[in-house]
Amino acid sequence: MRWYVSIGAVLLAGAMASGDVASFAAPGPRPQPGQHVADKAADDAKPTVDVELILAVDVSYSMDMDELAIQREGYAQAIVSKEFLQALKSGPNGKISVTYFEWAASSDQKIIIPWRLIDGPETADAVANEIMKTPIRRASRTSISGAIYFAMPLFNEDPYHGLRRVIDISGDGPNNNGAPVTGARDEALSRASSSTACRSW
Repeated sequence: MRWYVSIGAVLLAGAMASGDVASFAAPGPRPQPGQHVADKAADDAKPTVDVELILAVDVSYSMDMDELAIQREGYAQAIVSKEFLQALKSGPNGKISVTYFEWAASSDQKIIIPWRLIDGPETADAVANEIMKTPIRRASRTSISGAIYFAMPLFNEDPYHGLRRVIDISGDGPNNNGAPVTGARDEALSRASSSTACRSW
């Protein structure tokens, strides 16, 4: 259990700090000509956070119920950990928005935590408690690509504007369902690079 908590804290802190640890930037759909002006105005009107963080968590049958419970608890413990809270304070705004969903097959994703603001220990505790109170489930197949495609449009639903956007995916096994994972990854990265002229993610 301690190992899961430590790894979870390191991953979350890494995702917030640099995006290089098991994560990548992935903004919303490619803007149409002229659309970026309206999008930027809408984003600028939102409260600003340092990171918009999507936690995408595998619940496929390759893990048993005990392992899934440890994984869930690891994320909850990581969110209230000293490492995470220190990373939170180190940002220019000292706050992030986060959403947490579980995934398996290409058509099987379930949002556990809608977008929430974390700006200190109290809000971190609330998100951790919300993660833990949802019943644990298992599902068949493993579609990492499905998780990526599901995650990308979630940024459009976030009521906060992040200086960076990160999708952090945990997985236990190869992509064995849905589209190839490299195509989904490349699309997310392509959307990120095509939008940099209009926004800074």
